[in-house]
Amino acid sequence: MELYQLQSFVVIAQTQNLTRAAKTLNLSQSALSSQLKALEEDLGMVLFKRGARGMRLTLQGEQILEHATTVLASVRELREQAQSLHHQAGEMVTLGLNASPAFLRIADISRRLGQLHGEVRPVFQISQTINTAQMLRDGQIDVGFCYGRMNEGDIVHQVVAQVRVCVVVPTRMVADMSQLDWTGLADLPWIWVGNDCPFYTMLMERLEHQQLMPHRRIIAVDEQIVRELVADGQGVAMMREDEALPLVKRGRVQIWEPGWLTLPLGIAWSSKNASQSRIRAVVDMVQQVWQTVDEGSGHSQENPYWL
Repeated sequence: MELYQLQSFVVIAQTQNLTRAAKTLNLSQSALSSQLKALEEDLGMVLFKRGARGMRLTLQGEQILEHATTVLASVRELREQAQSLHHQAGEMVTLGLNASPAFLRIADISRRLGQLHGEVRPVFQISQTINTAQMLRDGQIDVGFCYGRMNEGDIVHQVVAQVRVCVVVPTRMVADMSQLDWTGLADLPWIWVGNDCPFYTMLMERLEHQQLMPHRRIIAVDEQIVRELVADGQGVAMMREDEALPLVKRGRVQIWEPGWLTLPLGIAWSSKNASQSRIRAVVDMVQQVWQTVDEGSGHSQENPYWL
């Protein structure tokens, strides 16, 4: 027994005419007759009396009609409930964050998504630049922030900003910064971040060009640890400009001028999902926020992490 057979049965009962029922259901009369015959054979009973005045329900047919109407009403209710739940759940999009939420302007992005694309529900997840492409391929994230440029055939990448990064030296560690050269810098105790952090990768290229190796005194895994240790004077480190300047203002660190670097901040997503409206909505919001919000808007950096 199939639902479409029950639907045909109910329409025949309502119209009491096979021709009119076939027209209502947009079926041929022979196809409708075949459905009715299959239903009667499945139930083991005759549902209609066929006469000159049309199709009349048998006593058993009247009883089956009541049950069939209930079943079809339940199916409609189920479909309506499913559609309602789908609408409430919305379309989830997981956005990978490779830096502090404040720096990435997540509050602005989330607010604008809610205003313009209420059906899209963002999910925020910690990610790392080095893992972004694979996380996109594995479906762990749908869109991801990343530093540098991504040259992957199956990944779409767009730059949203250029980020300035600098070398910070604890104030008490070097008296005269003007006398500090690359060799002296490499010899200082470093708070080094692993996991192929783009900041440190770029710095390492400069050091290797001059055949220098940094003195890695402490290995850190996130930005919060770096800030604490640098502020305490335990080592030299790389920092984004927006993180370094508050420490400079507090007299905790100095910026070594030859150590400035610039690298792109971008977003990436899988090319196979590029046409999806939910992906496009998030990408558009990220681009708009980074285009319209002033770079010096004073976002808090109180709880950053290195990703």
